[in-house]
Amino acid sequence: MEIEEIDSIPSLLELIASERRKAGDNSLYFRGHKKHYPTVTPSIGRDGLLESEDKLFKEFILRNPDEFEGQRSTFQILAKMQHYGLPTRLLDISSNPLISLFFAVEEDEKTEEIDGEFVIFSIPQKYIKYYDSDTVSVVSNIAKRPYKKLNVSRISRKISKEESKQQWLKRFNDIPHIKYLLHEIKDEKPYFAHVIEKDHLQSVWCVKPLLNNRRIIKQDGAFLLFGLNGSKEKLAEYNSEAFMPKCYRVTNKAKLREQLELLGVSKDKIYPELDTTAQYLKTKYAKV
Repeated sequence: MEIEEIDSIPSLLELIASERRKAGDNSLYFRGHKKHYPTVTPSIGRDGLLESEDKLFKEFILRNPDEFEGQRSTFQILAKMQHYGLPTRLLDISSNPLISLFFAVEEDEKTEEIDGEFVIFSIPQKYIKYYDSDTVSVVSNIAKRPYKKLNVSRISRKISKEESKQQWLKRFNDIPHIKYLLHEIKDEKPYFAHVIEKDHLQSVWCVKPLLNNRRIIKQDGAFLLFGLNGSKEKLAEYNSEAFMPKCYRVTNKAKLREQLELLGVSKDKIYPELDTTAQYLKTKYAKV
């Protein structure tokens, strides 16, 4: 029987066990929301900020140069920006279902009486990349390009379908929009081959990040990195031939928070910063 609601830790474990049996060689990743969202996409797409993505990227570095000194990886820069709350084309996910359940039931006056949402991704290995992958560099550097300066669908219409794949690829990479993107990539990877695959630009990738951040470590964190959908005006969409999000309703938030705390999953563990720990302890002992 398909589980459509999570109201206890046993119901979560039953769901995960069922999904693992179906997953085969795929890896399971998870995400939690305090409420239902129509789409499971990065905040930069939801908040209408995609048009200003390149400006957000450059202005954030301009105002915090010391934080990014010596950092060449665009993906790692995006991950850091995401950490500090700047909307990016990254979506936080976790390999730990308990962590994601915590985010679905996290205490919040505005959403306490609203059902949360638990999301499962069953991701094929070919869509999972490490932080230093060339594919990750290609897609991450989309963030640096101006809004109207990267239209893959328009470029593709100019290229004859009668050409061989190699001829098509060469002409595709000779287009000015793609050449500018190549320039951005080679700025971080001078050895990068002069070849960008169109499909790579238009896909959603799971990226395992460098574990150089306490929060990423504590949250067993990873990211979904979204390419573009034809042009920079839209984020890439999930592909049923690759992977799709499965969403489940989460109820009994207070009860689930208690159960998670018994298992060692609490706010001070999820957010290891000192100010969060102080607030957690103050709240905990004020109830005694």
